[in-house]
Amino acid sequence: MKKLLAAIVIFISCQITNADPGTYYNGVDTTKTCADLKRELFKKISNDFHLFYGQIDSFYSRTDLKPAEAPFTGFVIIDRYCSEIPTALDSCMFRYNDRDPNVRSFCFTGGTASAYCKCYAKEHSFPSSWFNDSALTKTDMHHLFPADSKANNDKSNFPLGYVRPIAINTTYNGTKVGRSDAARNFGYIGAKDTLISGNNSTFNKVFEPIDEFKGDFARAYLYIATRYDDRINNWKNLDTIGKHVISSTSYTGLEPWILQLCVKWHKLDPPSALERKRNDSVYAIQGNRNPYIDFPSLVEKAFGKDGNSNCIISGVKQNINSFNFSVYPNPANNVLNIDIYKALSADASYEVIDILGRKLIEQKINSNNQFTIDVAKLAKGTYLLNIIDDGNNAIQKFIKE
Repeated sequence: MKKLLAAIVIFISCQITNADPGTYYNGVDTTKTCADLKRELFKKISNDFHLFYGQIDSFYSRTDLKPAEAPFTGFVIIDRYCSEIPTALDSCMFRYNDRDPNVRSFCFTGGTASAYCKCYAKEHSFPSSWFNDSALTKTDMHHLFPADSKANNDKSNFPLGYVRPIAINTTYNGTKVGRSDAARNFGYIGAKDTLISGNNSTFNKVFEPIDEFKGDFARAYLYIATRYDDRINNWKNLDTIGKHVISSTSYTGLEPWILQLCVKWHKLDPPSALERKRNDSVYAIQGNRNPYIDFPSLVEKAFGKDGNSNCIISGVKQNINSFNFSVYPNPANNVLNIDIYKALSADASYEVIDILGRKLIEQKINSNNQFTIDVAKLAKGTYLLNIIDDGNNAIQKFIKE
């Protein structure tokens, strides 16, 4: 995702009540793979939350607000669909909850704006016409983003995908809507099997966010396929386009082409600090998390290598009675400091595991409960530190910058 000023991270940090998954995933058996692991994650994140659709507008001040870029002051809404420009000044200054008609803000009057940068709306990244669970899915903030109103309308209910070289619509930040590039979309040519009024061109379109946000949207799809594991196959034929995305025969809940695309985008655009902070904020609001933001390695363990069902068997299991320890600084550059809040046995050890579940470092702990790990040679990314002692283990995530 786009580069973030330290002020943005600090600001968002102050808006949340949880800053890390902590013990949230205790008891999840990550030695399982594919359908078994997906079911484990489903059970962990499938709590019922009780939000009203009208509430979502006020929650954006906690999940999608950032300091305005100079020379502007105050705070603005983060709009992945049109406004956020990674290499230049943002194109729109959407002010949060400002009812002044001369200020760009939420579309309080309803309807759709005729031009970009007029107002922003609530947008289901996983289109609402594809599902029928309004009480939960419609208000699930893990896939409900603020979006420029016209960009939201342009996107319609089209799936994610690469657009052909000549787009039909392009927003200010480069987000596109256009005909599907089947060669890059794993063979998806569009939902061409149904004609409406003799014109099926609408059903060939896809929605392509900019590279800095491709992973965000992909992880939203994968979250939906996991959180609604028990019902997604019933959505298969609710929508002409959605039925070409949703699978009723695969445990993944997604057709092979979109699954492979989502895994590809997930790997091309790993979770950023902004996305992790948003995950924390949504957790504080509705009580569940997107596991693929917290632990990116779980994507290919749940959905197969590159999304093609070749499951990754390696993994670690965290004991629900595991002990506590801290890692700092996190993110780390060269050295990771470890403080363990218990006395260790002579056989205690640790292992560093990458996003594919591979052990990169494995070593005995030669001190009592404080030591350091040299991480200078690790590539930038997300890792797990697993500490094993006396039949128990504990895991924490750390970021290498």
